[in-house]
Amino acid sequence: MMERASSRLRLSTISRHLSAPSQRFASQLKNLSASKKVLGMPVIIGAMVLDIHAVPFAADLQRGTTVPGKVTYVQGGVGRNVAECITKLGVPAFLISVVGQDMAGQLLVAHWLSLGLSIEGVQQCAECVTPVVSAVFDTKGELATAVADVTALEEHMTPKWICQFVDIIQSAPVMMVDANLMPNVLEAACSLAREANVPIWFEPVSVPKSVRATGLLKYQITFASPNKAELISMAENLTCSVKGMMSQGSLSTKTGSARVKEIVWKLRHHIYVLLATGMKYIVLTLGKHGVVLCSTRNNPMFQDSLGQMDLSSDADGGTTFDAIPVAAILSRAIASSLTETSSDGISSNVTNTQTNIFEFPNDSYEPPHVQNAVQSEPKVMCVHLPALPSTVVSLSGAGDCLVAGTMAALSGNCDLVRSLAYGVAVARLAVQSDSNVPECFSRNSISDDVQFVMSQTQVFHI
Repeated sequence: MMERASSRLRLSTISRHLSAPSQRFASQLKNLSASKKVLGMPVIIGAMVLDIHAVPFAADLQRGTTVPGKVTYVQGGVGRNVAECITKLGVPAFLISVVGQDMAGQLLVAHWLSLGLSIEGVQQCAECVTPVVSAVFDTKGELATAVADVTALEEHMTPKWICQFVDIIQSAPVMMVDANLMPNVLEAACSLAREANVPIWFEPVSVPKSVRATGLLKYQITFASPNKAELISMAENLTCSVKGMMSQGSLSTKTGSARVKEIVWKLRHHIYVLLATGMKYIVLTLGKHGVVLCSTRNNPMFQDSLGQMDLSSDADGGTTFDAIPVAAILSRAIASSLTETSSDGISSNVTNTQTNIFEFPNDSYEPPHVQNAVQSEPKVMCVHLPALPSTVVSLSGAGDCLVAGTMAALSGNCDLVRSLAYGVAVARLAVQSDSNVPECFSRNSISDDVQFVMSQTQVFHI
């Protein structure tokens, strides 16, 4: 009896650190499901993690000693964060993951159920310990260091478990996999999606795990969302010809969009390598500089835009042009295929027919040889969406919310650039929250932010 009482006390203590679920949100979700006929839910396959966040009050972190601060328990994991955020934005999502039957697992499952979400895809394993990440942040809210234990995901998430949900995966408008998954599991998921022409979103998670994208190239990844370090790692894992290229020369003192173009120009060879594999879009995250969407010039989504751009040669041999607001040059073909959208960018009428703008060229795709990608230097279109000004509380979960916002908008048949603007707006709310996913979202605030981001968005090519 004493042991049970002690366990309940520990559970209660940790629960107080976690955000209280919104009953109003759960009610709204039920109404949404009842009122809209949805062909399929976006599917997210990845980690459910209990995050332990430590933030110092004022003093800088000091090696070998403790500093006063705040320690909290937060529901985390890339896959879990993305799935929760998508659902809170009004688009029910299906999560496939694994947790243990320990205290951390019980907390994660209880929170998931409190949101009115299904745990059908969440394997509750008695033989494993729930994934946990212990993260330490600096006084600016940026990650200083972290230790992750995701052994359960690596040992107990299997292709067999994934294949149980083949119908749900193959009816999804988009499927995201995070690189916490083992290569054989990633391949199993992507193979199922590829069979049904479901767009695949690869989230690299970290530099060491980002290279797991290599084994997925034959399934033609639709989206990848690396930061600079992950982009370099992914490209260098494919070919040694780009090693050290980013280190040539230092960045100037340029600011704003000029700084972004300089960063992307220095990364151009790495971008060429990834796009040469058949990857359709790179969503390059640049922190305070925002995000850059990169795709080959012959991508159908950009073809109508090319004839309206004033191209000129740059002094260093590159090719640039005077930036043009993206709102003025969005593809007419894509725009005409979309359903009518509401003021916040999400379709107000989710239909039972699926508009798929990410069709594959053929059924026998083979990744091209990438060793000569740098020499061929394909023209790449880049769309820069700036970050929104915000008061940073924590940067944890911001990237996940960027992906979630974009996926939610895409699932509502919104065009790609506006979907990414929606993701930027959602990420802004995330950095202003001490949770990985904000408790609630203001549609009016997001709508205003989307409009602002779109007005500041610029297109250039490398």
